[in-house]
Amino acid sequence: MLVMIYITGDTHNTEDMSNVSASKMKLCCAEQNVDYSKITNLIILGDFGLPWYDCPVDESGIHPTNKTDKYLLKWYNKKPFKILCVMGNHDNYDMIKKLPEVNMFGSSVLKVSENIYYLMRGEVYNIEGHSFLVLGGAKSDDKEFRKPHKNWWPDEELNEEEKENCLLHINSHYKKKFDYILSHTGPSKGIACADPYYLNEENCKQLKSDSTVCFNDEIDKIISYKKWFFGHWHSDWGYENFMNTKYVPLYRMGIVVHESVSKTYLLNSVGKENEYMFILREMEDGYIVKITRNIDGKENVHTDYISKTLFNSCIQTGFLKEIK
Repeated sequence: MLVMIYITGDTHNTEDMSNVSASKMKLCCAEQNVDYSKITNLIILGDFGLPWYDCPVDESGIHPTNKTDKYLLKWYNKKPFKILCVMGNHDNYDMIKKLPEVNMFGSSVLKVSENIYYLMRGEVYNIEGHSFLVLGGAKSDDKEFRKPHKNWWPDEELNEEEKENCLLHINSHYKKKFDYILSHTGPSKGIACADPYYLNEENCKQLKSDSTVCFNDEIDKIISYKKWFFGHWHSDWGYENFMNTKYVPLYRMGIVVHESVSKTYLLNSVGKENEYMFILREMEDGYIVKITRNIDGKENVHTDYISKTLFNSCIQTGFLKEIK
């Protein structure tokens, strides 16, 4: 069994929504020899742009009054997987602040609808057994031509509270080691991959005007990770060079990250049926697992951590029985 996450670049409300059309995603999946139908989560690396216009919000999410936002919400809600969005610089932060906060993937997310969520800047998530450090934001170079709170928002760059929160999460994370980093703009070394102009040391200094790039550079020096995914630069260099780089800028193309389930166990819960646990990854002192339960005819799925001590006890007592 495979659990798969599809990661792609900016969609800009309807402007680049074709980046996540079924046909485009199936093409990228086919090129990577993976099955589109197995995708569980779609991650958009900023500039999602929904909601773009102000509208009512309640505990269920947004209720657009604008025709375009209405259409787009309906379109995304039909997707057979969750849509998870990194915050960019072309996102309506006035609306994002109003979104209800819910718990998901071991931290807080902001709910747009039952199928769409914003990942919060500076948080760490465990998605399908993978650890993700989420950053986000960027400086708009054209903000002097934009109207505040209409098509530009002052909150586009990370604030000091978000940076401090991010550093706290990093320092408390095991060996400061993550599977993947998600951001909107990249660190300087990654940006130079997306745009060779910044390979020149003098040109690269221009990036320092963006406080988010500066913070990303700081983070890049103190953590370890497999890949750093980012958007913003409208480049698919990361798709074309994925196997040879840790920096993965994306725009129209998508990368699939996945991991095989190694073993499956039946949970012998009293009075409950159809409960299964799948081991996704072995850690130093435990396992990342996926647990599925059938509740009132609906499948409930979540990812969790179980220590090796507890796991061995469950095997010995017969609470867990391996399915071969």
